Amino acid sequence: MNTRVKSFLIFCLKLLVTLVPCYFVYREIVTAPGWDTGDLWNLFSISSLLPLFVAMFCLALSNFTGCLQWKLLLDKQEVHMGYWHLVKLYFVGLFFNNFMPGNVGGDVKKVYDIRMQGNQRTVGGGLTATFFDRLFGLFFLNVLALAVGLLFFIRDPNQRLFLLPSLWVFLGFCVLFAGLFSKRIGRVLAWFSNKIFPESVQTRILHFQKRFQHYRDWKMWVHIVVLSALTQGLRVVVHYFCGIAIGLDIDVSWYFFFIPMVSVISALPISIGGFGPRELLAQSLFDRIGVPGLQSVVVQLLAYMVSLVVSLAGAVFFMTEKKKQEPSTLSEVESLDCVNSENH
Repeated sequence: MNTRVKSFLIFCLKLLVTLVPCYFVYREIVTAPGWDTGDLWNLFSISSLLPLFVAMFCLALSNFTGCLQWKLLLDKQEVHMGYWHLVKLYFVGLFFNNFMPGNVGGDVKKVYDIRMQGNQRTVGGGLTATFFDRLFGLFFLNVLALAVGLLFFIRDPNQRLFLLPSLWVFLGFCVLFAGLFSKRIGRVLAWFSNKIFPESVQTRILHFQKRFQHYRDWKMWVHIVVLSALTQGLRVVVHYFCGIAIGLDIDVSWYFFFIPMVSVISALPISIGGFGPRELLAQSLFDRIGVPGLQSVVVQLLAYMVSLVVSLAGAVFFMTEKKKQEPSTLSEVESLDCVNSENH
């Protein structure tokens, strides 16, 4: 199949997955008893901007702690770059994630930049660290949902059922990590890949699995668990302050129970920017505790807006770096012209 046709079909599928949930979200809002268009205006007439500024600060801080975790993972792959340099690449990646179709474009950009600016012969180190960074973030979000559910909601029959999806996702992650880090399972994987994949694919799979062996270090795991707790906790708190901004008064524990589930769904590359499935799931979850559908959706939109504003720093870093590269490229061309003229 032609690459352009395939890309177009994937985009159409993502568009469908985005629009269908959005329709159900809209229908749920407008069919609510007492619905009036004035309700929408009242919600966006935010009485206090302070909670939104606090949300921006929390998200920005989470990006710095998240970048530190990424640096630790890169160091284990023998990719050594300065923290401030990585912060710039991290924010550029966030900018690409938010302003490009899909939600993994920023990760591709980060891997490319690591390859080019980190003087790496291959993308293997950057790819492994970036993949595991994203993977462990989703895993820890799921752990947060499970922990809060067990602490606060295990005795609530209405909320207890939501522990089951989190439990199954948790077990799935554990199986995946076992496959990535276990040497014994690695040998089984080698035998299995030898039976069904061509030699070129076998080599890549085994090389990828071998790189994950660098993470068999308990000290590193202690560090990334602490950093993930800070990073993901701050990102959940962003939604809490967005809720305060529109006058939503519910306990923060509900956000730690529901938002991780919403975040895991929105991270899947099945829709455009996570829209649709994210809002539908948030609406369904918060409806169980009496939060109107419109408010739960606006909280998600405000959190996304906060993410967009914070990630604009990545646009500044990207343009600054681009301007720095242009003069050096120009000087290289001029020097090449001089050499050519001398030869003539």
